Amino acid sequence: MELTLCLIYYLLLINVIIIFYNYYFNYLYVYKWNNAKTNNIKKLINTFNVNGCIIIKNMLSPYDCDMLLNIINFQESQQNNKYGDIMSSYNRKDLILPLDYTNYYINKICNKLKVFCNDLVPNYKIVESSCLISYPGCYPQIWHTDTYYKNKNKNKNKDGNLISFGIALDDINEEMGPLEVYLKSNSIYEQDNGFLYYKYNIKLRQLDGEIDNGIRYQSDEALCNALKFKKKKCISNKGDLVIWSSKVYHRGGKNVLKKRPVFYFSLLGSGNIPNGATYSLLAKDK
Repeated sequence: MELTLCLIYYLLLINVIIIFYNYYFNYLYVYKWNNAKTNNIKKLINTFNVNGCIIIKNMLSPYDCDMLLNIINFQESQQNNKYGDIMSSYNRKDLILPLDYTNYYINKICNKLKVFCNDLVPNYKIVESSCLISYPGCYPQIWHTDTYYKNKNKNKNKDGNLISFGIALDDINEEMGPLEVYLKSNSIYEQDNGFLYYKYNIKLRQLDGEIDNGIRYQSDEALCNALKFKKKKCISNKGDLVIWSSKVYHRGGKNVLKKRPVFYFSLLGSGNIPNGATYSLLAKDK
């Protein structure tokens, strides 16, 4: 009897520790908009700089989300619609949305996050206005960053920040393949990946574009695991905003449930133009 009670007590203690850890870990990068006003904006900026990703709850109303969905459904129905290039595009697409239709919502978000944007992407330009859509049957994407560091001259200006802002237009659960990130992996950006692969004995493998390459061995995933970065799925409710740095390792997850639309836009701050990003609005202009 005493042994059984001790076992029950031990299991309860473990559960309490796990619950507390998950609550504390989520608190580090999930904010409610009501708590993300100017008096807490420095904390929000610091959290983003450290983790490379944050979630702000209830950024847009359900009505705003429905209006964006109407725009997306209309654009998707047009024969002359345009798409951006994305990793692992099987059953995924990046539908480019005209700024004439989305500027109102972009400005609404940027005005709420004015201090955040001015600090992290000063004198920003809007370089992407799109909808990331995944359909049931898509595989997880390859782990990737949207930009890579190539400025070897330390005396020059550093690369400008490129930051993406994604609004969940539906409740996005784990089965719908939410954005996944390796928190703090943005710290790799200005380091020599070749040295890190050697240091941690990472086997290098180039994926060949097969539709299942998101579930195969990936060198970048192995490196993030070796560096003990925490993997997090950005499960979101309708109207929540996920903000991620182009420098953080991330991917869209496997969708097995239903169509998953996410409206997103990207802001590029002053500095050198970083390498690697697709810049959908530039693609549209071409």
